[in-house]
Amino acid sequence: MLRSFLILCIAALPLAAQTSNTDANDPDALWKELQGANLVYQGGTISWNDLRQQRAATDVEDGQHPPVAILSCADSRVPPELIFKRDLAKIFVVRDAGNVASNYDLASLEYAVSKGWTRLIIVMGHSRCGAVEAALAGDDNKLTPSLVELTQRIRESFGSNWATPPSLEDATKRNARASAAWLPAHSALIRNAVRSGRVKILAAYYNLGSGAVEEVR
Repeated sequence: MLRSFLILCIAALPLAAQTSNTDANDPDALWKELQGANLVYQGGTISWNDLRQQRAATDVEDGQHPPVAILSCADSRVPPELIFKRDLAKIFVVRDAGNVASNYDLASLEYAVSKGWTRLIIVMGHSRCGAVEAALAGDDNKLTPSLVELTQRIRESFGSNWATPPSLEDATKRNARASAAWLPAHSALIRNAVRSGRVKILAAYYNLGSGAVEEVR
């Protein structure tokens, strides 16, 4: 009841009251702000009234400084800009089936970090993920070579010491954690940014039905 009341109250706030005063250099503050915006999304009503002005403001040299980068699944039901109610140029989004980073995805995130924009990287899995389902099914004979490579990579995140396959939700969360750990393990640039405290990486899980995003620890 309390959660539902908070969602309704936040969703009812006028647009001006939702203006951000968050320190863009503080990853924890950025995550807290995103959680608040996600509550608005859960409430079911979001709008953007100044997109023309935003386009004009960002259509210039050095027109973006997004402090948050998100690696999410390519699933059409998982739009990060809506889920976190972000304006243009506020989040740097990389999408890939199963939110598994390829070398090109890694390069995209490295670009954002190297520009000095990014303070928070979120790797976000979601409920009913088809890529994770395929990895759990284990029937690679029905898949293309590229999909086999993807499912095998996801399957690695499940670990090898289980008698029965994990549930889809558990497997998706394991995959999000593994993908988050993969980034600094394969990028000296990101690893150094994390070690210096300039960038934080966290894994998250999005529920298609409720619209809620939770951190996966």
